[in-house]
Amino acid sequence: MLPQKDKTEFSMCGIVGIIGNPNAAKEGYMGLLMLQHRGQDSAGILSFDQQSNRFYSEKNLGHISAAISESSLENLPGEMAIAHTRYSTIGKVKKEDIQPMTMNYPYGLAMVHNGNLINKEEIKQKLLHNNKRLTLTDNDLEIMMHLIADGLSQNPEALCFEDIKQSTREIFNIVKGGYSVLTILAGHGLVAFKDPNGLRPLVWGRKKVNHKYAYGFASESNALEFLGYEDIVELKPSELIFISNEGKIFQTILEEKTASPCMFEWIYFANADSTIWNKNVYQMRLKFGEILGERLKKESLNIDIVVPVPDTSRPSAITISEKLKRPYREVLIKNRYTQRTFILNKQADRDKMIKLKLNVVKEEVQGKNILLVDDSIVRGTTSKRIIQLLKDNGAAKVYIASTCPPIINPCFYGIDFPNKSELIAHLKNNEQIAQSIGAENVFYLTKTELEQAFDGLKTCLACVNGKYPTDITQANTMIETRIRHEETHLPGFC
Repeated sequence: MLPQKDKTEFSMCGIVGIIGNPNAAKEGYMGLLMLQHRGQDSAGILSFDQQSNRFYSEKNLGHISAAISESSLENLPGEMAIAHTRYSTIGKVKKEDIQPMTMNYPYGLAMVHNGNLINKEEIKQKLLHNNKRLTLTDNDLEIMMHLIADGLSQNPEALCFEDIKQSTREIFNIVKGGYSVLTILAGHGLVAFKDPNGLRPLVWGRKKVNHKYAYGFASESNALEFLGYEDIVELKPSELIFISNEGKIFQTILEEKTASPCMFEWIYFANADSTIWNKNVYQMRLKFGEILGERLKKESLNIDIVVPVPDTSRPSAITISEKLKRPYREVLIKNRYTQRTFILNKQADRDKMIKLKLNVVKEEVQGKNILLVDDSIVRGTTSKRIIQLLKDNGAAKVYIASTCPPIINPCFYGIDFPNKSELIAHLKNNEQIAQSIGAENVFYLTKTELEQAFDGLKTCLACVNGKYPTDITQANTMIETRIRHEETHLPGFC
């Protein structure tokens, strides 16, 4: 989807973990490249070498290929590695906040995560007053590192799986939010866990390397498939996995809960060739369009062409055009050599980039009635600009269809629209929305239709139905803190 930052400020990230492979850092790097869409303003890789008993890391600002040179991978030895690509939702990105992050005690910890903590400020105060731990960064991950370090330090002489279970269970008891986490315990192995509601994705698989199994973890299945891993499965809610240096697997589910994965992974965020909770992203987007298209048939719209907003809306636009029996046309042409606009932090910069990012095939637009298909309408500013762009190039009428229901509530789990006053559907009805963005009419996939598409899989729909899977009583504090950070240009969250 494009352009993005002014529409939805995502705080998603991509993570990769490898254990049991002599080329762990190289695999982490290649897996990270498959997750570049999940973050573009910094990247990092860290390895642990058993022989030297040391961490080795490389991380920097920018796209993965710019932040980590391929030649530097030769300086990251060891059979364990974790990797991370991120972007900050607000403020200035600082190098010291780039993941992976490390801590020397106990054992030596290195961690990456994808997610968002609602009650971070409350936990920070408790860590300071009760545990005498001062946080040095503004990254959610540091909070989790302190919590797991305190838990594991209770029995530092002889680490066992019960210690890891107890430390992780304590995180589940204290932390409110959505997160997937990978941790290297120096000299011991790799830990992976997912929050009790399974909000953020994490999969794992295995492959034979030198007559033994290596194991890989990643935010999306396509990264592990690219690396040749097999038997790829999604971690369940509150699932904890520890793989020792010897390749022994310890695995448990700490809380029995129904999964509530974020619907936005299928609607927008994940790669089309990824599979999340056994549902392929591309096929789900086809289904969204098929269901919405069936209803649009009843509207008897005078449509000449169906046009997707590139890129994630394409599958839905294809099935809508098939249902309406109207030509599918790609008339919005992306400039592949500009940054994704949702990565940019300043509105003025985003406005300039939008003009560079999209060109219109005006010969296909002039005099046409267009059905514009987008994956979601959040603030409405991007939709307004694209509709105006089409009309400036001669479109007669522009209707818009969204494969996401109206977003009327804040998200506190990583899709960063925490202020409901910014949400166009919270403030306006469909007629008012259409008028505000310059469309003849606006059509949404309904909540019932979206649930129908997921066919029994319960997803987090809090932003459209207000039913939050966790306690959100600290949400206002989180929002106020973010506003202060934005005003002082402090680093954002991941």
